[in-house]
Amino acid sequence: MDWATAVTIIGGVATALIGVVAGSLLTSRTERRHWSRDKQIEACAAVVAESTRIQLALRRAWREGETVDWIPWSVALGTVWMVGTPAVVAAAAAIDEVFWAYGDQFVQRTATSEELWAEARDCMESARLRFINVARLHVDTRHTPLDQGPVNRPSRSSFSGYGSPDLDI
Repeated sequence: MDWATAVTIIGGVATALIGVVAGSLLTSRTERRHWSRDKQIEACAAVVAESTRIQLALRRAWREGETVDWIPWSVALGTVWMVGTPAVVAAAAAIDEVFWAYGDQFVQRTATSEELWAEARDCMESARLRFINVARLHVDTRHTPLDQGPVNRPSRSSFSGYGSPDLDI
């Protein structure tokens, strides 16, 4: 085997190995990025679901004396703290702040009016909508902000003639 053939073979082998290593590194990086994005989406979905559950549980605690199970909410917050961006974490913390601001009044049943519930409910829903918009932006920058959240109450006027449903959830 002459010198030129050996260089060509060694060059071809080296090029193939470099290609395999580079491809492996790029694939690994992409997989980590997809894994991280999937975990962020799961964590954000848990925050939305648990914040809705807590809102409804606070209403039941106030109206019916039921206890509120805060553990799933705390787990959802902990998870978003582990995988979320600082903006997503701050938006989740804002929901938690609303729960702290109003929660005891409903759990201890010291809230005295539907107006207070309406104020608390609106704050919870606004914080949840802000969280959803921040999460959507951080998961995919092509998303545009939403102007209504997943828990939407129809107006009372839309139920005229159907009796008087309890729409204050």
